[in-house]
Amino acid sequence: MLSHRVHTAGRRVARRRRSPLRWVLAVFVAFALTSVASPASAHDELIGSDPAADAHLDAVPQELQLTFSGLLLDEPGATQVVVTDAAGAALTVDDPVLDGTRLTQGLTGSASGTVTVVWRVVSSDGHPVSGEFSFTVGEAEATTPTPTASPAPAAPVEDGSRVGWIVLGIVAIGLLGALVAVLLRRARNAREDN
Repeated sequence: MLSHRVHTAGRRVARRRRSPLRWVLAVFVAFALTSVASPASAHDELIGSDPAADAHLDAVPQELQLTFSGLLLDEPGATQVVVTDAAGAALTVDDPVLDGTRLTQGLTGSASGTVTVVWRVVSSDGHPVSGEFSFTVGEAEATTPTPTASPAPAAPVEDGSRVGWIVLGIVAIGLLGALVAVLLRRARNAREDN
């Protein structure tokens, strides 16, 4: 009888010890799932333009349209578009207009040669995103291409934060694995004691 009571009391103590461990395990699982899923949400990016990058046009169009992968934040002064001709003269007129994922910038003037577009917007996640491309207006210059080394691709904006999330996710998964191993070992020891 006494042996049965001691055995029953031992089970209750084991259950009480396991209960907080289950909560810790649940918290780690939730944290691991959210930290691993977070890097997937990237900043919005430019997915198209009219005129397109490297296009050849006869004249400067009346407007430039940029299309992005997500809705942009329309904050005062956050959206900037600078369009210049080969001599550096500005070709923009009025402020850029945001409409969901599309940005429209009015253009004016005439140009010949390379037209450069430099843009900066605020991504839907609140981070600034910027880029640059060019197109050609008028007769293409007859130049002999000179071999050049390809420049290294530019690092994405805020790429360091992605690395941080990935490292944090790996650490969380490692801690979760260690916790599961400890729980399994304790469960095995508890079964052997019974």
